[in-house]
Amino acid sequence: MNLEALQRAKDGLQIQDVFLKSSSSKLAEGFDPKFDPRLESLQLELRTTPKRSYLIEGVHQGENIAIFRVEMELGARQVCPFDGEEGEEAQPDVMVQIDATFMADYVIANSELKADREALDAFAVANAGYHVWPYWREYFSSQVSRMNLPKVMLPMMQFTKASSAKTAKKPD
Repeated sequence: MNLEALQRAKDGLQIQDVFLKSSSSKLAEGFDPKFDPRLESLQLELRTTPKRSYLIEGVHQGENIAIFRVEMELGARQVCPFDGEEGEEAQPDVMVQIDATFMADYVIANSELKADREALDAFAVANAGYHVWPYWREYFSSQVSRMNLPKVMLPMMQFTKASSAKTAKKPD
């Protein structure tokens, strides 16, 4: 990643809004969070992926504005560890699945940044997740409670260079 390009985006973007676009939650068929003995062995798996990003230009309250929008897909699932025979394809049983897509909007303060796709792409991959994460944490915590699951607190941040490289797709 070009750190100079990333810095250009950081200097030229201002967070304006974060909102939920879509979400889904489900428990596995036959899994009862009150009484299932597998509850104690569940392991949490997280996913954070910038799906796409794009520019929006228009007039808002009589002023021309340019918005850079990043769509982030986030997910968490609780799985039972694989207990099959060695050599078998290891597929854990997914007991809980919670997914959400959030949109992060940034005002483009520097008009030259609109044409700097390298900087915008770098920002979408490296920074947008930091702005969306608190909203995801709140949503996830709320859904866990509504699904009658034991409280699970997501960490303050869940981004590392290794996981970003593996899971992040380059935004469109």
